[in-house]
Amino acid sequence: MPMYKPSIDFSQLRILIVENHALMRWLLGEMLRGFGVQHVRFARDVPSAVELVYGEDFDAVILDFFLGELDGADFAKHVRHDEDCCNREVPILLITGMPDHHKVMKVLDAGINGMLAKPIAAKDLYHRIHAMLADSKPFVITNDYVGPMRSRKKPHVSKKMRPAAFSINAPAKKPRGRVNHAYEDGILI
Repeated sequence: MPMYKPSIDFSQLRILIVENHALMRWLLGEMLRGFGVQHVRFARDVPSAVELVYGEDFDAVILDFFLGELDGADFAKHVRHDEDCCNREVPILLITGMPDHHKVMKVLDAGINGMLAKPIAAKDLYHRIHAMLADSKPFVITNDYVGPMRSRKKPHVSKKMRPAAFSINAPAKKPRGRVNHAYEDGILI
């Protein structure tokens, strides 16, 4: 039984993986091939990735944060801010082993579409790619930001569904089941 309705034909996708570790490049490539992706290109650093995004069209880019002198945010910012780049609006998924707040804010400002923390499960990668492509956000170009639309509104907490932490007399409740996807500043991480 498929995880999603088959609205995305993974066999037709063209995906660029930007990762400096050979084993991780191989692992991501094998996961994508397992999803049916037939066209996967690889780059080990930002300069070689930039060369590829100017040379051919991609449907998605998966990149690591740590890539040497330049990081994944530098790559995203370069691609997003260059009007001549044919992949300016390509969905970008950032992967990292250390998703701290500073890094999250840096990549959000660079215009990435999503973030996934290592170690990466194939199921999570599949879901994230599908979500980025099937439910893409409008692309925004302002003086200081280029990338997918981000919501800065904080979620409304109704009195009925207010978490126990906000109730004075309520005992703390333990979370049940899987935790929902995390959102940081309107972007799925």
